[in-house]
Amino acid sequence: MELNRKATLTILILVISIFLVYIFNIGAYDLWSPDEPRYAEVGREAAVDDHWIIPHLNNRIYYEKPPTYFNLIGLSGILAGEFSVTAVRMPGIIISVLLLLSLAYFVLKKDGLKTAVLSTIILATTINFFWLAMKINLDIPLVFCTTLAALILFNNYSDFKNNKLTTIFAFFLMGLGAVVKSPISILPLITLTVYLLINKKAKKLKEIPWLASLFFMVLPALIWLFFAYQKAGYSYFETTVLDQLVGYSTGSQGHPQPFYYYLINFPMVALPWSFFVVPALYYYKKLKNERNTLLDFSVVSFLVIFIVFSMIGSKRNVYLLQLYPFFAIIVGWFFKQHLNGKIKEKKSIIIPMLILIILFLTVGIYIYLNGEALIAEELDFQLNKNSSFFTLYQSLYFLFTGAGIVFLLSIFTKKRYMFGSLVMFSLILIIMLKTLFLPTLNTVKSERYLAEDLAAAYNESAEVGLWGSLNNDSGFVFYNGIYYDKIFSEAEKAREFLNSEGNQILIINEAEKLYDNFKQNDYQGFKVNKYRVGSDDTLLLIENPLLTNSSLDSDNRMAEE
Repeated sequence: MELNRKATLTILILVISIFLVYIFNIGAYDLWSPDEPRYAEVGREAAVDDHWIIPHLNNRIYYEKPPTYFNLIGLSGILAGEFSVTAVRMPGIIISVLLLLSLAYFVLKKDGLKTAVLSTIILATTINFFWLAMKINLDIPLVFCTTLAALILFNNYSDFKNNKLTTIFAFFLMGLGAVVKSPISILPLITLTVYLLINKKAKKLKEIPWLASLFFMVLPALIWLFFAYQKAGYSYFETTVLDQLVGYSTGSQGHPQPFYYYLINFPMVALPWSFFVVPALYYYKKLKNERNTLLDFSVVSFLVIFIVFSMIGSKRNVYLLQLYPFFAIIVGWFFKQHLNGKIKEKKSIIIPMLILIILFLTVGIYIYLNGEALIAEELDFQLNKNSSFFTLYQSLYFLFTGAGIVFLLSIFTKKRYMFGSLVMFSLILIIMLKTLFLPTLNTVKSERYLAEDLAAAYNESAEVGLWGSLNNDSGFVFYNGIYYDKIFSEAEKAREFLNSEGNQILIINEAEKLYDNFKQNDYQGFKVNKYRVGSDDTLLLIENPLLTNSSLDSDNRMAEE
């Protein structure tokens, strides 16, 4: 299908609008612990300490992930002139928007403007996608590489087009995905093979320039590992590639979950569109004359990816992001058939809407009845002492209850209004996230407060220790550039550190560690300051403190705000 000027302009306006929504107020809240501060700090250290080949965290080798995306974060900070929250989040936002643009382009070519617009909107407003697009993570750049590679390979081998140069580029993208996060980036080749086998076109696999394609697929890894070996030797390769990358990809390490995990998890994290995928697949089977090759490929990709990740032992909701673009194409096609009148019955939209109505009203009522008690129990303070959290609690109740009522009213209107109500919910959720929810939660999630107080107490003679996990408790370094001198895993070692000569500062990631293992006279002479970071009370012990009680008391800070 030829691309006309009007269609191209429509897509550009849509994608630019999504970009503006994503960057809106992006610097109004701190990095979301624990992953965002850790990844941002690895990127910062790449730039300021010249660790472009071997990622470092707290001035120590960071074995868990390759350097590619961290280097983009480092370059973004250099270009911005500072390592601000906005600067380190910007690469992810740009990559997510490029993914949306790529999706729109290929759908526009194969199925026209309406499906392209609908699919792009659906992907951009799916909760788990826009949440990840607006924060630092490795899954967005990975899914960009795999999706673009898959669409290029489909375009080259689904019909009678065989562009060897773009095929090689697709293999290069798969190789790039491997040095972004994981060898699971080979998924496009798997889905293409299954698609060709199902459609009895397996002979097309012979048309792939395998020698050149495989060379360019392994090229990014070869370049990185060559220079990494020069700097760190075989032990780095063994730990990073064999233990971490391969281990997580095969499921031997990571987050073990039962095989049915995604059947339960996916419908919740892919709201508000997830419940439409079942009727979409039903009408895909029924409306054979309205199908096209891209839709066929998307259905195969969706099912293959779902099955592959269900079989892998390690499971997280972010892993399944790989199927979101194909999920968006399927649901976008489904809504197009409704809007074009090819599907007459409204029940295939109304039934998913009713499920959403019941779900949202239930959540809204639950928040109304139990939200105040849950917040008080989790955060250990009463809502009437913090107006911001009281507003957050009320807003959540009104958001879900109001959305449920709007969805209920929309089922008595035209189909396009039902679609519009779903989009409006996601847009309102994004705006509320970035103007109310995340800035409010900042006081109980950010490590910046601890970092600022540590920096105020720090001097050249001080030793900084951590009793916790470096990977999960390294966020403060991004805000003040102060590295840990020592890291402890045992109470006895932490006690020896406090009792040693000199000026000691100790960070303890769980308050119970101190209270359960130490007597008060063990840390006599230290000021103990408590901060809420996520679900834990983090402590900062400062010997001969220079700061006043009020400036260090995070509980007082929250009450004042």
